[in-house]
Amino acid sequence: MQFGRAQSFGVVQETESMMSLGSRPGFRLTFLNADAGMVEDMWTDFVKKNFGGKLKKDRKTKELTATGLKSPMVGIDAFTLYTTVEKNGSNVVLTAFYDKGSSFLNRRDDPRSAQEVGNAMRQFYLDVRRAVIGKEMKAQEEKAKEMETRLKKLQRDNDNLHKDIENYKNKIQKAEEDIVKNQKDQEATVGA
Repeated sequence: MQFGRAQSFGVVQETESMMSLGSRPGFRLTFLNADAGMVEDMWTDFVKKNFGGKLKKDRKTKELTATGLKSPMVGIDAFTLYTTVEKNGSNVVLTAFYDKGSSFLNRRDDPRSAQEVGNAMRQFYLDVRRAVIGKEMKAQEEKAKEMETRLKKLQRDNDNLHKDIENYKNKIQKAEEDIVKNQKDQEATVGA
């Protein structure tokens, strides 16, 4: 759920959204035609690589949380990261909330850190888009391969049908010749 006006860092939108602690500033990404599980897995890897933390999923709130994180892009103090990943039609919306203890990271209070987080999340967005496009390309390649296999089978069937027609034509011609020979043999037998 979104409240207030969203500010944008390109594909990353700074927004005021609801989370387990109420309405807080966060950073939102929307992934078109993405799989929520893939986004969640990639975000888990991103958090581990960039913040050295491990996300835990709260079964009740469905939030992913990591505490005691450190990163110069967020500031000098440890912070807690809350993340929601929600399916919205064919899209997936990821919202990250950076709890610095005394406040949540936002552009108004800490423009430098907000910009750095925005840049890192933009890179994450691009990584996910590449993965989504790669998955779509693989699916299309498999479809093309399947179509190619079906086409080869149809061509093989067509060749076999043409061969059958030729064989039947030859058999008909031979049968017609055999009929003529048989009639001559009958006439020869009757005349003898």
